[in-house]
Amino acid sequence: NGQIFEMSFTHGNADAPLKATGSYEQNKVAGTYEGRSGSEITFFPSSETFTMVEFDLGTLEHRLRELAFLNSGVRIVLTDARHADVVRHELHYDGGLEEFVKYLDRVKKPLIDKPIAIKAERDGITVEVAMWWNDSYHENVLAFTNNIPQRDGGTHLAGFRGALTRQITGYGDSSGLTKKEKVSLIGD
Repeated sequence: NGQIFEMSFTHGNADAPLKATGSYEQNKVAGTYEGRSGSEITFFPSSETFTMVEFDLGTLEHRLRELAFLNSGVRIVLTDARHADVVRHELHYDGGLEEFVKYLDRVKKPLIDKPIAIKAERDGITVEVAMWWNDSYHENVLAFTNNIPQRDGGTHLAGFRGALTRQITGYGDSSGLTKKEKVSLIGD
């Protein structure tokens, strides 16, 4: 609606109700992102709430970069103003998971020209997959559900691996490749 709203919290409780503090047009600054829609969050951890109030910038940047890739088009600006030399990272990726896979493999030699990327929606549920084979002997599989990392892969990954193995095995059997080459495939 063109308005800028502000709200602050202390220890998880609202200091005051949400209030309008201006409009986009009033606060627009040429050449910046000021005046665009979005959210700005400033976070000062309290030792009364957290046992650790010193956060690792690299860890925050890594997680926010993941979120920027997983939410294609979102712009996340991470600013660390704890020291005299302020550090600012702008994370913005329009390519989604396909661009994420390219980023993860940026120092590896790909075995195919571009990542395989699939996005589908059914019954209000969106599934997105991107994969790219490279010359490494180590796999790097990342699974997320609603932007939350599934470190052990979970049932989503197990189901995907099973389906992919069935499809490739089916193709190999129907084309005669597995018999001709005397190979069998497993879903590892």
